[in-house]
Amino acid sequence: MKTSHSIIACVAGLVLALGGGLTVANLRTAEATSSEARFARPMKEAVAKQQAAAGTDLTRYGVMGDEKALSLLSNNLKACQTALKAAGVSFTMVPAKQEGACGYSEALEVKASLADLTPNPGAPTELPMTCDLAARMHIWERHVVIPAAEKYLGSPVKEIKAFGTFQCRTIAGIDKLSEHSYAKAADIASFVLADGREISVLRDYYSKGPDGDFLREVRQRACDLFDVTLGPDYNEAHANHFHLDVGGNSACR
Repeated sequence: MKTSHSIIACVAGLVLALGGGLTVANLRTAEATSSEARFARPMKEAVAKQQAAAGTDLTRYGVMGDEKALSLLSNNLKACQTALKAAGVSFTMVPAKQEGACGYSEALEVKASLADLTPNPGAPTELPMTCDLAARMHIWERHVVIPAAEKYLGSPVKEIKAFGTFQCRTIAGIDKLSEHSYAKAADIASFVLADGREISVLRDYYSKGPDGDFLREVRQRACDLFDVTLGPDYNEAHANHFHLDVGGNSACR
């Protein structure tokens, strides 16, 4: 009988031990599952955001030399819009516009970026542009303009002033419509720093100090992003601004 009772007691103890072990294991599994669940959603969202903007990650410095990614911005509106959103750029689509042979059908206005894009005094208050122009403007702003300002001027850029984007007109001295006629170009007049200083293309481009060094660098490196980049070195008509466009031609002057 004692032997029988001993066997029963051993079996009972083993069951209790196993049960306790399973309970601990289950608790640990539950804790792990809870922890994974806590981090799973943000991770999935981050991966989804990265995948959605595949090849068009505007925050990646290497995008400047990535012809495939830049081409996608021009040829795929959805991918371009997704890339802007993933980079934290806030924008609104604007109604289509037609003025004779000029106009646009899928333009947007940037509402918030790393630096504000604002009209220069006296310029049109609206700055509609195609998505690929907006995306390349953001890349330029993020990877060229702001770092160059910190390098030469010791302060980041908080505002970029533009003479305009859309304007139905011909190229100066040529009987051909400008890329401004399709909201594919921006004329940049000046840069306002976080410390309040304003660096003007007209006043400072040829200066020998850091202001001029900054302007000449951002103009030169714009050539890596935009189809056409024109500035004061080109002609008198561009003495007070940088012309940046995505019209498909090629020039860096």
